[in-house]
Amino acid sequence: MKNNKNILIVGGGTAGHVLPAIQLSKEFIKDNYNVIFITDSRMFDFVKKNINSKNINVLCFKGKGFYKGSIFKNIKFIYSLAYAFIQSFNYIIKYRPIISYGFGGVITISPIIVSKFFKIPIILHEGNIVLGKANKLLYKYANILTTFFPTLDNNSRNLYNYKFLGMPVRKEIESIHKKKYQIKNDKLINILITGGSLGAEVMATNIARALSCFPEEFKNKISILQQVREENYLYLKQLYDHSLINYKLETYIKNMSESLNWCHLIICRSGAGTIAENLIAGRPSIMIPLPNSSDNHQMKNALMIEKLGAGHVIRNNDINDQNKLILKLKSIIFNLEGLCMMSKSAKNNAILGAEKQLINLGKEILNGKN
Repeated sequence: MKNNKNILIVGGGTAGHVLPAIQLSKEFIKDNYNVIFITDSRMFDFVKKNINSKNINVLCFKGKGFYKGSIFKNIKFIYSLAYAFIQSFNYIIKYRPIISYGFGGVITISPIIVSKFFKIPIILHEGNIVLGKANKLLYKYANILTTFFPTLDNNSRNLYNYKFLGMPVRKEIESIHKKKYQIKNDKLINILITGGSLGAEVMATNIARALSCFPEEFKNKISILQQVREENYLYLKQLYDHSLINYKLETYIKNMSESLNWCHLIICRSGAGTIAENLIAGRPSIMIPLPNSSDNHQMKNALMIEKLGAGHVIRNNDINDQNKLILKLKSIIFNLEGLCMMSKSAKNNAILGAEKQLINLGKEILNGKN
């Protein structure tokens, strides 16, 4: 790249937007580039905690998306967006980045548009199978759109040109990819249960109750590590204690790579970041899509993974029917051959080193080859 070694990376709103941006930042820093990382107040501390380098400057912009039915909050949003444009002009003039990367979230809007104003090359990355609202808006300003999924959903695939290159994930999770997946008949089946960055109510109620209702012979064959909200901790502890299930509860899973390496199966939501890590680690999944995700993207993500043979989807109507849920969980958890086949499919569909591809793509654009 050029002599100026400043790179602008923007992402916010959710860990799914921010984690790949963090991994790309680390890769740039390894190559002695300077990263200006713009995020929002929700993810600012998370980013600061996960990158510790003198070569990164993490900046916090205020602002969230539009609110349905709230004029006051939308006035605040417009004010925050206007102020974010002023901040973007100031920081881009100050740092003069040679290229800008956007990973989604409303916080990306002003820095990417201002980057276009200054004729700075732009690469967008979409983690979900459905193009997010910010990326839909910013697509026309970008040099190229890159994706985690090999194809976008039916409503997007014919409207946008994009390059499939996977999702940057943490190196420690990539290291699991090389390890052999195996379940020994005389050992426990280890189940990791998560629910997004802060846990999920449905995992602490419907899923946990169903597992605790397994017949004794099945409960003795499983071990559970579950991420749980503080308000659900005591309830779950009492439930599992009474059920005599081998378990451990964590309000926050500090070492996800260690937990993924330990488990044989993960029960989770179906955000892009979660799916990417599951595929690379080669872990079969039972996905319970977040029902109110924008454009129903979590359901569409999950259905694609199910189609690839790397996981199963449990829909809302199955969640609320306990007998049906118990039968579904048993049929997946104790089908050892099926778990091994899902693990193989997950690894076969995983893309490693996406952050290096994003860097190389940036170099090609700057050198006029793309």
